[in-house]
Order: sequence, then C-alpha cells, then structure tokens
Amino acid sequence: MKELVYVHIDTISNAVLTQGITIQDFHQGIVHQPKNLLLLNPSSDLGDYEAHTAMKVVRGNEAVENYFRTIEKIRPVEENKWIDFTDLAMLKELTPLEISELLYFGHMKTHLHSPFFYKLQNNFVYFDLKDNIARTYYRYLDEFYRILASKLTRIVFEIINQKRGFLRKPRPVEKLNVDLVKSLRELMREGLVFSFDQAIKTEDAFQIPIFVVEDTRFRVATPPFKEDALIGQLSYDLIKNIWQLDIDEDHLAFASLSSTHF
Repeated sequence: MKELVYVHIDTISNAVLTQGITIQDFHQGIVHQPKNLLLLNPSSDLGDYEAHTAMKVVRGNEAVENYFRTIEKIRPVEENKWIDFTDLAMLKELTPLEISELLYFGHMKTHLHSPFFYKLQNNFVYFDLKDNIARTYYRYLDEFYRILASKLTRIVFEIINQKRGFLRKPRPVEKLNVDLVKSLRELMREGLVFSFDQAIKTEDAFQIPIFVVEDTRFRVATPPFKEDALIGQLSYDLIKNIWQLDIDEDHLAFASLSSTHF
C-alpha cells in the first residue's frame, strides 16, 4: 500500500479529494461535529427511516458517534456517504425538488448546485470513493487544514517511534502549525502528494518530499513520484523540534514561502 497523503482542493465548491486521511482522522479533527446525518446510501442498514425524504437518518450526538465508530469497522461493506443537518423539522420542509437534488448528489457523488443546503444548514458532505479516496465538502476549509496538520504530525510521530523499544518512552513531535499547512492551499488546488515512501530520516531531521500531482495522474501513479513533479519538502527538525517548509523557487508564486519555519 502506498504510504502517502494526497490532497486536491476545489476552492469554488470547497470539495477536498484525499487519500491517506481516514474517517477517524476526519471525525477526530473537525470542530463542528455533526448533530445529525442524512445518509445518502439508499441501501444502508444503518440509521432510522425518515418518511418525508424516504432516506435514513442518524439523529443526535451519541448516535452520530456510534455511526462513525461502526462505519470504520464495516467498510467497505457499508458505503459511507452522508450529509449532516441541524434540525429534523427543517429536514421535513425539503421540497420534492430539493430531495431529488440530494438523491442526485448521493448517486453521482458530486453537487448539482451548491453542496450546502439552506434548510439543512450542513457543514459537510462526505463520500468514500474507490481506492481509499474520499471526497469531502467543507463549509469551512479551516476544518480540513486542521485535519491535515494533525494527520501529518501523527504519521511522523509513528514513523520516528516505530523502532523504539516497548519500555522506551515515545519521542514527542510538536504539532504541525495549521498556518504552515494553509500556506500550501494554492498548490493544493493543483494536487499535492506528501510521499512518506520517499521520506529521508537522519539523526537531525525527517524530510518529506512534496510533489505536485494532478488528480488524473495521481489515480494511475505509483511511488516513487518523478523528480520533475517535486516542488519542495516538509521537514521536522529532530533537534530543535520545529517544522520547516521549503518550496522550490522556480514556483515563483510560492517563492516567498521558501524556508518558512514554525
């Protein structure tokens, strides 16, 4: 299995295509936890039937927590696709046209109009796709940047501690600053791969190469990614315990990011 994190952001619809970020990463990283879920999988065995939409719903914080725990265990048997909503009373106010739009959304896994519905007041729409790829719509993209910062931190922590003895205390890793991740947002519109398969670890640092890889190329590519796609690296200084981002100055729009420290 490829050891990488892939990100492609569509800033018009706030759709984020990812690989390497799990539903657990998503659930643990978001701030606006869903109050209720409308399941976009018509054959789902989970949730309760809702007569107005003829779809399944998961109601309340505890039920939503249980859904996330369950879906992680039974994937890919149960297709994970849903939209959150705030109020059941407003769900019952959806018109037939709005319900048909939700059905289209669930079937095609892409939005027809806006992915954010006024009556639902949803913050997310989530789809599991093939090959462990997910497409998630975020009302607030800052939610995603926090998830990505936590994920990259966790992977580095796991890698640098994987050969430590059972009785040895794990070596801590400072959390990657969200602002440093956000500084890559324009490049994420092209598609970025953080390739841990090609990472370099020395006594002083852990260096993760970053490649620009378009969505269509990523789906057929296998590591190692080619040097001509390399745009820089994200490094963690094991002595000073700081993160550093170095972007190739040939990418003129991002030259000012070079040698940024956090």
